[in-house]
Amino acid sequence: MTSAQRRLAIAALPWLFLAGGLALAYGLFATLADNLADRNIRTGFGFLFDRAGFAIGETLIDYAPGNSYAAALAVGLLNTLLISALGIIFSTLLGLAVCMARLSTNWLLARVSGLYIELVRNIPLLLQMFVWYAALLFGLPAPGEGAVGALDLDNRGLHLPGLTLADPGTPVLLIALAACAILLGARRRGRANSAIVVALAGIVLLPLLLWGGIDLPRAGRFGALGGLSLSTEFLTLVAGLSVYASAYLAEIFRGAILAVPAGQREAAKALGLSPAQTMRRIIVPQALRVAIPPMTSWHLNTIKNSSLGVAIGYPEFVSVVDTVISQTGQAIEGVGLIVLTFLLLSLALSFATGLYASRLGWSVTGQPGRSVQAAAHEPFPLRSLAAWPSWIRHNLFRDGRQSILTVPILAVAALAAGKGLSWLLFDATYSGGAAECRLAGGACWPFLRENARLILFGTYPEAEQWRSAAAAAMLLSCLALCFVQRFWSSRLALAWLGAIATAMLLLRGGFAGLPYVPMEKWSGLPVTLLLASIAVVGAFPLAILLAFGRRSARRGICWPSVAFIELVRGTPLIGVLFLAAVLFPLFVPSYLSIDSLPRVQLALILFTAAYMAEVIRGGLLAVPVGQAEAAQALGLTKWQARRHILLPQALKVSVPGLVNTSISEVKNTTLVLIVGVFDLLQTTRLSYVEAQWRPYFAEAYLFTGAIFFLLCFSLSRLSMKIERKLNHAG
Repeated sequence: MTSAQRRLAIAALPWLFLAGGLALAYGLFATLADNLADRNIRTGFGFLFDRAGFAIGETLIDYAPGNSYAAALAVGLLNTLLISALGIIFSTLLGLAVCMARLSTNWLLARVSGLYIELVRNIPLLLQMFVWYAALLFGLPAPGEGAVGALDLDNRGLHLPGLTLADPGTPVLLIALAACAILLGARRRGRANSAIVVALAGIVLLPLLLWGGIDLPRAGRFGALGGLSLSTEFLTLVAGLSVYASAYLAEIFRGAILAVPAGQREAAKALGLSPAQTMRRIIVPQALRVAIPPMTSWHLNTIKNSSLGVAIGYPEFVSVVDTVISQTGQAIEGVGLIVLTFLLLSLALSFATGLYASRLGWSVTGQPGRSVQAAAHEPFPLRSLAAWPSWIRHNLFRDGRQSILTVPILAVAALAAGKGLSWLLFDATYSGGAAECRLAGGACWPFLRENARLILFGTYPEAEQWRSAAAAAMLLSCLALCFVQRFWSSRLALAWLGAIATAMLLLRGGFAGLPYVPMEKWSGLPVTLLLASIAVVGAFPLAILLAFGRRSARRGICWPSVAFIELVRGTPLIGVLFLAAVLFPLFVPSYLSIDSLPRVQLALILFTAAYMAEVIRGGLLAVPVGQAEAAQALGLTKWQARRHILLPQALKVSVPGLVNTSISEVKNTTLVLIVGVFDLLQTTRLSYVEAQWRPYFAEAYLFTGAIFFLLCFSLSRLSMKIERKLNHAG
């Protein structure tokens, strides 16, 4: 083939891809039309004005089953906005507090905050939410007939005093007046003075209390009546989102604070500012400029993660849409509403934070100079007993402030350790059954003896569970090989492919005397490992194509790549899973039946590829422009330069980010239970379904949480090892 013919073929390639894509789209939509006609499913959004016919337990506006589906969706949207706003506020405040603790000169406080971050980051959010929900539901007392105080907490929620108003329009008017007074006071002083703002707000809001009154919660026959009640599901969702995001935000804030030039602190000290004043007025405002972009990303994640309310029965937007789809059968419109709504929410938050950041001028960061250094802590002298007193005095009791921090932390830690060891070991039950466990107050280890196989292997036939164990062992062995540096080559990729293929063949059977086991019986730990492994391995080549496609000068390649990446990243994973579980069967011929596991796997691959593509694109941007020019000067074609020059250097930079994406994928596999796939978390929930084992959910979640923690923590250590190797090589 001559060079002219080669150039012609390369120029025609995008058009061939476009023609193939159009033909595929036509085939899919033709099949969709046939399936909709065969199943008598109507299309369009006219159903929004039909009577909903279902109740919603928690609403911010008036709603009744006689209202329309549009009203029900509005209720779900308002609940999502409320949960997201509270999650963003609380996670930011908690993350900042944990960050300050991590930067503390007190060794004990810094280590405790570091432990908090590691535990929270390496356990899936959905698992944490189930722990919160089970603790509130089973750990709190049931509503009683006795007196209810002004603040009451039971397993139905938190009951607070509420306001009663004579005129419904009064609160709107008074709140508007309060806002005007606050803005006026802030504008007059040039900046918000806290005393003036509080005084003005109090003066204006005081009539709100006088006009109406305080409605205290009171005991009723079936629970508390009156006041303001926050349900257990609401508390679970807010607590789970806030705690999970706070661990990541704490590290973002810590990195931003350490990026502030050290001269800023030295100048503040020269001006006579105290350390607290320096941090509040000098360091934190400058650190915000660095922290806002990654902080915004995590706030966007909080908005998308609010969709997990569907797993615990809270009526947020995705949960309401799921109910609407179940009643109307209009899955296309329902999933479209989920995608469009969360995209608009993400764009709105990005726009708002972008305006705020532009006022702060984050683009002027990165001033030259030394950065603020974290407090240096001496390592604990394990081998030198004589050095202990000096180390303790210097790191824990250096001055009065250090002592005030150390004493309560030690007291709380000792109390927690005592109660934990008592529950785990001293008061635990080691033999017998549920009857013996009920007589003791500690952990019920017979629960794990009876249910460990159910948690690990689920509904897989008991006589063949050795195959599940072998499949999991092969995948875990490949993970162990990743820590051996001499295997860091193409051989490791081949080992992963071989392990995945062998594990699937083992689980399926049907050869060499192994009984055939259908996919709907696959469950537990092997399914979690397979979903994560195949998602990462399958997404990697697609991510490379998307990364190069997004940087292409051809709009026919660039725009579809950008649209795919942004559409997937702006949609909650639950929405993508609904797309695979609900819509995928409508796009394939009726005679073709595909199990839910492959459909979910495809959704995870696409979702992972969108995030990996951005990591690889960042690596491509880090490659100097001169590398491509040098390749061109050597006579390499564009594809040869990408394959042999650009991609290897970009992947070298991107490896830590790709490993972090893999960690997220391990945790994301827990969401598949929402669409009916029996992963490890779903089998964990099955383990305490029986009434005799129901009180021992803590043992079940402790066992599963330890597995996820070891997996994610191992991957995070692998990421750090690779990063150290790359830095050393550089």
